[in-house]
Amino acid sequence: MGERTRKITIKDIAAEAGVSIALVSFVMNGKSDGKGGYRVNKETAERIRSVAEHLNYQPNDAARMLRSGKTNTIGVIVSDISNKFFADIARCIEDRAYKHKYTVLFGSTDENSQKLENLIEVFRNKGIDGLIVVPCEGADPILRKLADENFPLVLLDREVPGADLSSVVLNNRRAGGQVTEVLVKQGCRKIEMISYSMNLSNIREREEGYRACMTENGLGEYVRIHHLRHDRMDRITEILRDVRERQVEAFVFATNTLALQGVTVIFRQGWQIPRDFSMVCFDTNEAFDLYKTAAACVSQPIDRFGAEALDLLLKSIEHRDQPMVCTRVVLSPEIIEYTDKESVDDSTTVKG
Repeated sequence: MGERTRKITIKDIAAEAGVSIALVSFVMNGKSDGKGGYRVNKETAERIRSVAEHLNYQPNDAARMLRSGKTNTIGVIVSDISNKFFADIARCIEDRAYKHKYTVLFGSTDENSQKLENLIEVFRNKGIDGLIVVPCEGADPILRKLADENFPLVLLDREVPGADLSSVVLNNRRAGGQVTEVLVKQGCRKIEMISYSMNLSNIREREEGYRACMTENGLGEYVRIHHLRHDRMDRITEILRDVRERQVEAFVFATNTLALQGVTVIFRQGWQIPRDFSMVCFDTNEAFDLYKTAAACVSQPIDRFGAEALDLLLKSIEHRDQPMVCTRVVLSPEIIEYTDKESVDDSTTVKG
């Protein structure tokens, strides 16, 4: 059995570079510019770093974290990590965080505020430096408490009304209006919306966009929003049977999950899209291509969601000893409009 390789220490670097251990410590901890109370000659600092690289020095992360008060770990809490929208954003955040030498812990609330509170407690006990959170219904007091403690926090996809918290969100009102406009231009008049009953900022704003578009096009009399509980998706079958009898022409689905459920029910009933119904939704899905739904959809900028949220959080962590400065980033939607009702391959993109 071979000998165990001895771990290189700053003492080894000091001996090799011919300087004191204290001098090496200042350089390796980034305190050689005078801000840490000691200024090291530039050439000396470069020689120390060169020796450290040559000896393959690996700093003691645990000791460094104790000195800095940081763990270089953040938490990301979404509603459902299996949802493609959130999974893609989570991956973007993880990849970007890795470049900044941060580790990410993930959790799902399943739209349960108690679970959110438990996750926050667990993550904070693990010493996270900050949080990115998709708020669920009932999360307001939990998140306001974090803000009162000046804990680094960024909201994603949804906001807490009236709270002074940093957030990255889509312009959902514009998106709801623009995607409804696609149906209006196709000649549809009886257009109804299928949405969630949860009081969430993104959902309510999408509904506002739908209402505004219908009203502006003189179709206010046809405005109707069906609200579903996220744990009672089976009701979508009776809703679709009812609208079929009332000869509704088209739907606006408020989320990708609702659209997938709706399309599944439509085809199980023997109906077809767009022969029997037209539809538009938020985000696309491989199943839509399989079913040849020819739906227009709102494309959300996944990479920007992840990048903007992480950048805001890292800035907040960096300045955590200062009063919290809140920033609201609003992203523009893109509408993917399929121009040929018989094929989802022919499409145009309309930027918001």
